[in-house]
Amino acid sequence: MLKTKMSVLFIATLVCALVAAPGLCAQRITIGAILFGRDSFFQNIQQGMETAAKEAGVDLLVSVHDHDISKETSFIEDYVARGVNAIVITPESATASVPAIQKAFEAGVKIICFNTNIDDVDAKKCVSAFYETDQASLGYQTGQYLVKWLPKNIKGDVNVGILQCDRFEACKQRGDGFRKALNEANVKWTEVANQEGFMPDVGSNVAENILQANQKINILWSENEGGTVGEVIAVRTMNLQKKVFVFGTDISTQLADFLSANENILQAVTGQSPRLMGAQSINAAISVLKGKSVTYYNVVPNAFYSRADQNAVKKYKSEQ
Repeated sequence: MLKTKMSVLFIATLVCALVAAPGLCAQRITIGAILFGRDSFFQNIQQGMETAAKEAGVDLLVSVHDHDISKETSFIEDYVARGVNAIVITPESATASVPAIQKAFEAGVKIICFNTNIDDVDAKKCVSAFYETDQASLGYQTGQYLVKWLPKNIKGDVNVGILQCDRFEACKQRGDGFRKALNEANVKWTEVANQEGFMPDVGSNVAENILQANQKINILWSENEGGTVGEVIAVRTMNLQKKVFVFGTDISTQLADFLSANENILQAVTGQSPRLMGAQSINAAISVLKGKSVTYYNVVPNAFYSRADQNAVKKYKSEQ
C-alpha cells in the first residue's frame, strides 16, 4: 500500500513538473482587473486580458468603476478580501489611487498598471510593471502622415481646427506631438481654433461652431476618439465634404467605417493597441507570480490606419 501511495505521489509530482497543471501543484492563479471606462478602448483591453488569461489557464475577474475613485478603492479592497494573486489596474488618479494600491501590495498582492500609473515615488515600488502608449506619438504619427498628404490634397493655406481633451495629461501630450510633427516639417499652417470636445455629441456641436466661425478651416484634428467622431459628423452635417478633411486619434469600428466610407471625410487615425496592452498586462502579472523578472516600463506599439490602406482597415474590422 505504501509503495502504491508513493507511486501516485511520484506520478503527480512528475506531471506537475512537466505540465505545471493549474490546481494540481498549487492554487490556481486569480487576477483581478480594474478598468475605469466602458468605451471601445477598454472593451478591447478587456478582450485582450480575457484571451491571455484563458490561454494561460488563470482566472480573471473584471470590474469597471466609470471614473469613480470610491468604487475603485472598493474594488481593490474586495479583490484583496477574495484572495486574488494580482491586480492589473489603470489607476483613476496618480495620487488618490495610491493608498488602496499600497494596502493591496502590503497584503501580498502583485500590482501591474496599464494605461495610467501612480506618481508617488515610494508607491511606485508597489508596481511590478507598467504598460502604456507613448501618448505624444499618437499625435506625432498622424501629424507626419498629414505632412505627406497635404501637397497632393490642399492648395494654399493650411488652417487647422482642433478638438481637445486637455483636461487629461495624455491628451496634452497628443496635441504636443501633432504640432511637433507639423513644425518639424516646416509646414506653413495656422491653428485657427482649439476647443474642448471629446465626446461625440458635444464634439459634433463644438466642431460645427468652429467651422461656422472659421470658414477658412480645411483640416480638423482631434486628440481622441469621441472628438474624431464628432468632427466627421459635423463635416457631414454641414455638407463640407471635399472642403474639410478630418484626421484623428484612436480607432474603433465606427472610425474604421468612416475610413472606408465614400464620403472621404476621415483620412487617417493613429490608434492605441488596447488588446495587446491588456494581454501584456496579464502576462506580466503571471510572470511576476511565477518569480520571473519583468521590465518595469513598457511602451505598447501604436496602430496606424489610413484611407490609403484599406487592407489594414479591413483587417481591424474583421478582428472586432
